[in-house]
Amino acid sequence: MASLPLEGLKVVDLTHSAAGPFATSILGDLGAEVIKVESPEGDMTRTWGYVIRDGVSTYYLAMNRNKRVIRLDLKRDEDRRRLYELVKDADVFIENYRVGVAERLGVDYETIMRINPRIIYVSIKGFMPGSKYEDYPAFDIVIQGMSGLMSVTGCENGEFVKVGVPITDMITGFFAVIGILSALRIRDRTGRGLRITVPMLDSAIYVMGIHILYYLFTNVVPKPMGTKYMSVVAPYQAFRAGDGKMFILAIGNDRIWRRFCEVIGRPELADDPRFRTNPDRVRNQGELERMLQEIFMTRDRDYWVRLFLSNGIPAGPVYDVSDLVRDEYVNEYVLTEVNVPGLGRVKLVRNPIRFDNESPGVRYLEY
Repeated sequence: MASLPLEGLKVVDLTHSAAGPFATSILGDLGAEVIKVESPEGDMTRTWGYVIRDGVSTYYLAMNRNKRVIRLDLKRDEDRRRLYELVKDADVFIENYRVGVAERLGVDYETIMRINPRIIYVSIKGFMPGSKYEDYPAFDIVIQGMSGLMSVTGCENGEFVKVGVPITDMITGFFAVIGILSALRIRDRTGRGLRITVPMLDSAIYVMGIHILYYLFTNVVPKPMGTKYMSVVAPYQAFRAGDGKMFILAIGNDRIWRRFCEVIGRPELADDPRFRTNPDRVRNQGELERMLQEIFMTRDRDYWVRLFLSNGIPAGPVYDVSDLVRDEYVNEYVLTEVNVPGLGRVKLVRNPIRFDNESPGVRYLEY
């Protein structure tokens, strides 16, 4: 792109691990100048996942593109002064230290605002400061458990499981970006900076709203349902085809249901009193699942996906990562390559936002 939307925005990033780095990567994608300040030991995620070379891991690269990286020991006066110089003309300052650490290092809200009253000061925390949980350490898996997210994830009649990506870190990162962009608009009107706090637990519970409201009205505790969608809509789940591969079928309304019954050669199911309406199908979901699974075992996955998509019925294959990176669409629109000194050509995922059909892309990858 000739011009990115956040060009001219300077972000001083003291975050580590995942939630903060994910947020600042988005800002970097959108054109902000992000200066990632690491301790002399480096971000802990440099050793997470596959370590490509000493101090560089796949996890770290995925979370830290479009940033300039420096290392400062903020316990030393000289390095703290260097940080203060960066802050003087910055627009955003973001940290995710445990409660009390920013104060000990001299990078707390009051100190940073005295240096630059126009700065947006962002704190990502596990829990709200001042709460009974404020001193608890928080990683994604802790928050997945405490938020209830893990309790609705997993196979039916099985144990709870975590989501396969650090989803609560990412949700928190998204909310941090929303908060920053909103605060910049406020600053446009007032001329002054703003303090933003984004707790991970609160962010995760926000996306649990459909389950919380369901429980409050019914007093029924939501449970894991595998690939099914609560007691909301059916069939809306994964099925296994005759070749052992899985696909998703999403019958979102009664109109699609009637078309689906015609397409699979079972038109009589459309008016079967057990399945005629969505509430009927939800009520008799187990029986319907067994019936459809028997039908789907007669053909391979690709047959069913092609048949459904050609008839306007929402469906798609269940991919693993090796399938994903071979997909034609993914290679054309999602993946991009960047040349990284010392690492060669590295494939990364593009930012999905298109501005006049152009993706912001990955401009550089420092480590």
